[in-house]
Amino acid sequence: MLKFMIWKEFLQLKRDKKMFAIIFMAPVIQLIVLGYAANFDVERISTAVCDYDRSNESAQYLDRYFSGGYFERTVNLNKSGDIDKLLEKGEIQAAIVIPSGFGRNIAKGMPADVQLIINGSDTNYATNTFNYAAQITARFSTKILLDRMAVTGLETLPQVKLEQRLLYNPELKTRNFMVPAIMGLILMIITVMLTSMAIVREKEMGTIEQLIVTPIKKGPVLAGKLIPFLIIGLIDVALVTAVAIFLFRIPFKGSFFLLFCGAILFLFNTLGLGLFVSTVSATQQQAMMTVMFVIMMPFIYLSGFVFPVENMPTVFQYIAQVIPLTHFLIIVRGLFLKGSHFADLAPHLAAMLTTGTIIFAVSMKRFRKYI
Repeated sequence: MLKFMIWKEFLQLKRDKKMFAIIFMAPVIQLIVLGYAANFDVERISTAVCDYDRSNESAQYLDRYFSGGYFERTVNLNKSGDIDKLLEKGEIQAAIVIPSGFGRNIAKGMPADVQLIINGSDTNYATNTFNYAAQITARFSTKILLDRMAVTGLETLPQVKLEQRLLYNPELKTRNFMVPAIMGLILMIITVMLTSMAIVREKEMGTIEQLIVTPIKKGPVLAGKLIPFLIIGLIDVALVTAVAIFLFRIPFKGSFFLLFCGAILFLFNTLGLGLFVSTVSATQQQAMMTVMFVIMMPFIYLSGFVFPVENMPTVFQYIAQVIPLTHFLIIVRGLFLKGSHFADLAPHLAAMLTTGTIIFAVSMKRFRKYI
């Protein structure tokens, strides 16, 4: 009997051409759009230059800024008073002011000051801009020091050299970190939304009551409603993973078996949430609003999708641990970037199994009470 219920659900999806497109095309389109849009990398920073010194030293210093690809020389200014207006209009994001005497001070071995003005409204953008400028200035200063050493005949100078070794994402590409996480976001949207609305639609049409009064037990009826969405979710995982690997060229270092195990447990949670929403919603519009504001928003903000959980207040860190998306993001990012093994991911798999069991138990109890 269960297989006929499942077949019935797939037939309904097949008849609804728009729903079919939403289920299989929307996740891929969303991943492509978000994958390219969700980029925190700072490049081509529009920069104004006000060089009062106009010396060879100031020219060499500025060349280091605009030869690396991070800064883009947008406008040359004769006076620094115009910088504020350009920043307010959004025509530039940074400005470099080199005072007169810059080259003379360097020639005399004296400190030479440079002013860097940054639009600080976006803290991430401003921090990255400052870090790039600091590195450029440090390298320029080191070159001056080495040149002086060569002139005086001094060959070595005591110094501490920091050798950096970046693991897992050596190119520091935001895309490598964000695209795997978008998979969890899309999977949650599709399964929670579709599950809740599909059951509520049956309630609105009165067809679910017709099924309940038949000899079919509630268990097979509910399983017949949820299993198709489980299968759809796993197909979406395969599609989104393929796009991440072949389109975005994000290396997958882990086990596909562990990926689908984590996806099944995550779907166990999202399907339970969708079922719960269907029991507290009388209409499809109510179900959609409940999913968006009660589930989606807290999950996105507190799961580590955008903001690191470690930076949150302690109480929110505890809340994050009971959000299934938190653990799924750790799993999928670990598999893509680190090649994490089962022992590394076991606590997060166990956490999703626990939350899924609780969510499903509560949802089943409400389903039996109100349907």
